[in-house]
Amino acid sequence: MILEIIRWHGSKKAKRAGIRRSAAFLAIGFLAACSSGSGDGGLSTAQFKGSAQNEAGIQLIDGPDTSSFVGAVVADEPRAALAARTILENGGTAVDAITALYFNLSVTMPHAAGLGGGGLCLVHDPEAREVTSYNFLARRSRAGGPVAVPGNVRGFALMQAVHGVAPWSTLIAPAEVLAAKGHEISTALARDIGPLAPAIRQLPQLASIYLGPNGRPLRQGDLLVQKGLAAALGQARANGPSGIYSGDIAAAYAQEAARLGSAITVDEMRAYRPSSLPAQKMTIGDQTLSLPSADTGAGTYMASIWPAAETLDGAELLRAAQAELARAGAETNLPTSYGSTGFVVATAGGDAAACAVTMNGPFGTGRLVPGTGIIPARAPDAPGFGLASAFLAPALVTNAFNGTFHFAGASAGGPQAPAAVLDAAHAMVGRDTPIEDVQARFVSTAESRLNIVACPGGAPRDGANCTFGADPKGSGLGVVGVPPSL
Repeated sequence: MILEIIRWHGSKKAKRAGIRRSAAFLAIGFLAACSSGSGDGGLSTAQFKGSAQNEAGIQLIDGPDTSSFVGAVVADEPRAALAARTILENGGTAVDAITALYFNLSVTMPHAAGLGGGGLCLVHDPEAREVTSYNFLARRSRAGGPVAVPGNVRGFALMQAVHGVAPWSTLIAPAEVLAAKGHEISTALARDIGPLAPAIRQLPQLASIYLGPNGRPLRQGDLLVQKGLAAALGQARANGPSGIYSGDIAAAYAQEAARLGSAITVDEMRAYRPSSLPAQKMTIGDQTLSLPSADTGAGTYMASIWPAAETLDGAELLRAAQAELARAGAETNLPTSYGSTGFVVATAGGDAAACAVTMNGPFGTGRLVPGTGIIPARAPDAPGFGLASAFLAPALVTNAFNGTFHFAGASAGGPQAPAAVLDAAHAMVGRDTPIEDVQARFVSTAESRLNIVACPGGAPRDGANCTFGADPKGSGLGVVGVPPSL
């Protein structure tokens, strides 16, 4: 699987990552493999402080009572955040952790992070002092139609091959088990599914899995079992992305797409490749704000509203973001939900990743690929949801000269998503605004939540002080990873 990724990415760095992975895990074990350590080879730590409780008074930050942590994770769904923390605590990189986070989200937030969708990520490499923009959006089929060619599995596989050290299988196996054995759904998933219940009732395949007795929405604590999805995750675990993009699963995906009116072929599935480019760069004081590359709608939109974010905040910035849509001639009568989610991971060693993924509408096409549990995303030009990928909003702030990390933010869904991320980045890095004050004026909504990790003084740095926060309008979770015992 790794050789396949290296071959079609053509990156020397990917080859070094593969060598580092083999040496670290076969020779000295998972702990010593941490690539985010300090210059003397030790493990970097920082002091992390968390902030946020939601509207119901539930604390959205979970951290042990100690001052030294290896990193932080913030996501819209708690179980996925905890899975990523486990990876950090066992020596994984930020990209290892965010990969595990994504695959768990495919189980715990399938309406927004399904294997049939796509997304964007930004990754900071402190050694190379660069931020890379990864584009693995679900794409329109060459023949058109309502079903997209999926990108998530290939995208995370590429990033993890370049920036990770953990064995690929260890990042997917927990999600596979979770889908097979079932899990009690979180407040986050129950909260999202509730408003979707009327639509799900019209889709028998989805209703049989995602609705409870008598067609009621799933509630917190209900058991959700997804055996078909577990089988697909097992293929991805054992065979890498080719387990999804070729063979029986690809054939089944193409057949279901044909039933829905899209002539996707197995060859087209097999040919899908994500792309990576240098991130767009803006300036916040002495630091560099990185946004998705300019070849993406998200990158174009975020860059267009950045000048407003330098002078406006809160509701005023949101109005400016909405006005920019109108100025560009884009649709302004927008859906309430796009089936999207954003999440961030950053380590005390300075490596960081911010991602956002989407199904181009909640539960995508609303159909299941038989025997796989995969829900295909809508095509990116689907009526009403064509702007879903433009509203994916990952951002990183780093120092291009010394490689330190300062801010990671992610959100998705509607113009409020990029507005909230850019508002937070400028406030926390440019004006040293405390995270509590940033949260108090959030322009995010229940469908577009903002997740943040920030080290305003930079990390790695002796005694670095960092903060992290989940969106108080959501039911997500922020967690920190403690140093593993030697």
